[in-house]
Amino acid sequence: MNYTDPVLREIAAFSPLDVLLADIAVRIQLTPTDHRLAVGHYHAIHQWLERDGSPLAGLIASFYAQGGFSIGATTARHAEDADFDIDAMVQVTMHHDTDPEDVLSTLHTAIRGEPGSRYYDKTERKSRCVTVKYDGLHLDLTPAVLIPSLEERTSFIFHSKKTATGFDKARLVANPWGFAEWFLRQTPPEAAFGQFFERQSLEYERLRFTKAESDADPVPDQDPAYRKSRAVIALQLMKRWRNLAYDARHATLRLPPSVVLAHSVAVNANRTSSLSEELLHQVVSLVSALEAAERRGMTYKAVNPACDPYDVLTDRWPEDLNSQRILIDELRAFAVDIQRLRSGLSMPEMRKTLEKLFGERPAADSVRKFMDNQVSADRGGVAAHIPSTGTVAAVTSIATPTYARPTPRTSPWGD
Repeated sequence: MNYTDPVLREIAAFSPLDVLLADIAVRIQLTPTDHRLAVGHYHAIHQWLERDGSPLAGLIASFYAQGGFSIGATTARHAEDADFDIDAMVQVTMHHDTDPEDVLSTLHTAIRGEPGSRYYDKTERKSRCVTVKYDGLHLDLTPAVLIPSLEERTSFIFHSKKTATGFDKARLVANPWGFAEWFLRQTPPEAAFGQFFERQSLEYERLRFTKAESDADPVPDQDPAYRKSRAVIALQLMKRWRNLAYDARHATLRLPPSVVLAHSVAVNANRTSSLSEELLHQVVSLVSALEAAERRGMTYKAVNPACDPYDVLTDRWPEDLNSQRILIDELRAFAVDIQRLRSGLSMPEMRKTLEKLFGERPAADSVRKFMDNQVSADRGGVAAHIPSTGTVAAVTSIATPTYARPTPRTSPWGD
């Protein structure tokens, strides 16, 4: 490694924990192959909606990504019976007074098509979107009608849910495009960490091609889609942890929305110097915000800065103080485990803790890879990423809460 390069010198100083967390993040994000697959489905649906005979032919003004797909924070599925999701907005040229049920039903009909068509048996109607299911992933499409008097791409989205007495209907103001633009401005990639993470991503993908003997085209050596900031990687790790924690202990509850986590991460980004510190900082910051709301006897409220005050990101979660308290307790236990990792554990203990937080397979594979690299370096080879030692920046600790219930020491739900 050329240590005269300042970027490479910074990479060489990464701590073992930071390298492990980054490698776990590589294994839980969409691989370049999965990303290309998702993009392919995304464009195919757009073309399908514009086809001759579609109820929406000539009525689609714009079609764009939203959610994790638009900010580079989508995570891969965490279990065999789970999948990852792609979110897209379908801006249609209908009148904003159109009945919400009519808007959603029209989109559902346009996607589903005739019996025997490609999406007929893959399409499911939801209260605010239409879902198309594929193997290992699903695409959520939300219809929207532009509100020209407000900020760019601010739109009405529609809610319609069948009840015992009819339909519960609403029009809501939203601007997910504006949120994504704001998020990306708040979380710009750092040169050293972005280069390191990109290198990890591309190496992992090449190994997957080799093992699967795939005939797919090789991944380009430089792919800007995988240059990420520490804040974005922390968000992906938090989403992975949330999915596992709620699957294991709160399977009947609504998941804290990814957009709420993303909002908190963006608000608190750019204040740390390492990935482990960033992860701890983001968890503690969210706990502080949730507890501040709780002390006022209120549920936490987050608003899209690109559509303030109309686009309330917490309109469906937390439903009540109890659901808010559950996330607070889980986050505090998460913070305790991150502190333990940062304080210094033996490699076996570190592996157990990482498996508990992020899943058995990605954690075990990351630890194994890290140890193999160190063995190679000790035998006179060149370590793939960092030397066997590194420094961990100091961070102000939070007190370990007496009620912070530790999560199971092993990962019974697997990965």
